[in-house]
Amino acid sequence: MSKGKKIALIVSMVAVLVVAAVLNVTLLTNKKQSAEGETVQTSFFTTSRLDRQSTRDYEIAELNEILAMEGDEYAEAKQNALVQKQKIVNAMDTEMLLETLLKAQGYEDVLVTVNAALDNVSVIVDKDELTRDDTVRIYNIIATEAAIEPDYVRIVPV
Repeated sequence: MSKGKKIALIVSMVAVLVVAAVLNVTLLTNKKQSAEGETVQTSFFTTSRLDRQSTRDYEIAELNEILAMEGDEYAEAKQNALVQKQKIVNAMDTEMLLETLLKAQGYEDVLVTVNAALDNVSVIVDKDELTRDDTVRIYNIIATEAAIEPDYVRIVPV
């Protein structure tokens, strides 16, 4: 192959690489700009669920250690741990039920947190603004399924 053909081949390969790099950067930039708002919301809900689950897993592991203790002197501690573990499981079940019901009502993403005593609920809804109808619908679901008074329910749109 002559020297001129080699140079032409190298120049055309460099040109193809430059065009591919420019297209790659352009397409990635457009994708990030169009999905930036969605990514923030999705990661918030995903991160919050993961944080909630890891906290609960840690609490349950600690309670399981207490339940595994041997000896009569630990009977009261074991009974308290069993009661606390059941409260956590009940709260988890209630959260899952409420999230499912709220999603079925048309809310795209929702995060529900219930304290272990089942007397306080926080609802975070993936919506810029909630109407009065939205608020009433959410309160009705919580009052019906969790029997929690509206004074102890906090609804936050994000």
